[in-house]
Amino acid sequence: MKNKIFYRLASLIIAISLLVGTNLVVHASGQAVPAKAAAATFNPVADAYVSQPSPSKNFGSANTVRVDSSPLMRSYLRFVVTGSTIQSAVLRLYSKIANSSGVQVQAESNNTWTENKINYSNAPAVGSVINTSKAFGAGEWVSIDVSSYITSAGTYSLVLTGINSTTTNFSSRHVSGYAPQLVINGATATKTPDPTGNYQPSFPIRAAFYYPWFAEAWTQQGIYPYTNYTPKLGFYSNTDQNILKQHIAMMQYGNIQAGIASWWGQGSQSDTKIAGLLSAAAGTNFRWALYYENESQSDPTASQIQSDLTYIKNKYAGDPSFLRVNGKFVVFVYANTNDVCGMADRWKQGNTVGAYVVLKVFPGFANCASQPDGWHQYSPAVASDQQGSMSFAISPGFWLKGNAMRLARDINRWKQNVQAMVASGANWQLITTFSEWGEGTAVEPAVEWASPSGYGQYLDVLHTNGQ
Repeated sequence: MKNKIFYRLASLIIAISLLVGTNLVVHASGQAVPAKAAAATFNPVADAYVSQPSPSKNFGSANTVRVDSSPLMRSYLRFVVTGSTIQSAVLRLYSKIANSSGVQVQAESNNTWTENKINYSNAPAVGSVINTSKAFGAGEWVSIDVSSYITSAGTYSLVLTGINSTTTNFSSRHVSGYAPQLVINGATATKTPDPTGNYQPSFPIRAAFYYPWFAEAWTQQGIYPYTNYTPKLGFYSNTDQNILKQHIAMMQYGNIQAGIASWWGQGSQSDTKIAGLLSAAAGTNFRWALYYENESQSDPTASQIQSDLTYIKNKYAGDPSFLRVNGKFVVFVYANTNDVCGMADRWKQGNTVGAYVVLKVFPGFANCASQPDGWHQYSPAVASDQQGSMSFAISPGFWLKGNAMRLARDINRWKQNVQAMVASGANWQLITTFSEWGEGTAVEPAVEWASPSGYGQYLDVLHTNGQ
């Protein structure tokens, strides 16, 4: 639900409002600063074993991960590694049964499996052997060097396979204190910036919906400030490069790789802010996409869609800081409750310029003849929403100014939602939102959820992937 009256008026407003000043100390350049190398331990965001004798059964909730060569059993573990400098990587497993031959660790590069659905029949193929453990006894930690495979930040799937026919059990991630560990030596808190501008993230991509309509939107319906909360940066302006660079640094702290900026069309008030967003991201690995909002108010014709996408391509998409997938510039599209398959038809017809289009879902979307590059849900009054492997969206809360609270904030629920989002392996892992203050869905730092880090509780949880 969005305040459509304000958005129509906002496109006519020319803002000359700057509010400078902040208590959050970051580097004005917005670029990552090298940090001292240190050791970091990551637990799996998902793990499960598969069993040949039970080819259709899922064991994702089991307290063990298992390996055996006869009958065949193997285990899949997914880790999300953050940091830029990785000197070594060691997988540690807590054994429950001795094995005189040890076990193997193999690669699985597609990351297409999900913890609560994987079974022997649908498990992805296993790649090359990374390393083999030594023999080990029961009740001890087993260490396997995987440095040759894990060399940089990213999402990795490792597969445990058996060498002999001893059914070997290790504690799964569901056993507190004995969960598998990936110990990284030399991990730092930030990724090294890419001065060439050639960097683009790969799936899964964590992105946050972002609203560049401030300072104008602090006043709506005669109310100032139009929010129930108090942003740490004050009631700022999105024309302030210092503010924008701090926003990017905040999102990167939360492992958010891209912002999806609200865009209301050519020449609109939000359109005037996009160049500034791209400029603020220069020299960093952060990327921007646009959220095409006008679809929520009307049904743009295929020719209008073509005109708008051509405008975006010519004016913004060539910037190194614009998000691309497979070389195509990314545009998310909002929708209204009455949209049906005709919407997908119009976007297929209008997309003649090679945009990567991610439409908002509507009833029956999966059966439409015209299919975009992806689908997502924008439903901020719902704590989490998954659209298969395409997208997973989470919201910290929803409290529209002047209305009853529809989704209360709960940091423990947020931790669980973040863990589930990461474990899903979905292509688009979406935060709803970074800065929609009117609806009260922001994860941007605020007085109400301050934390010792300075980034606030919600970004702190995203920083650790809910662990």
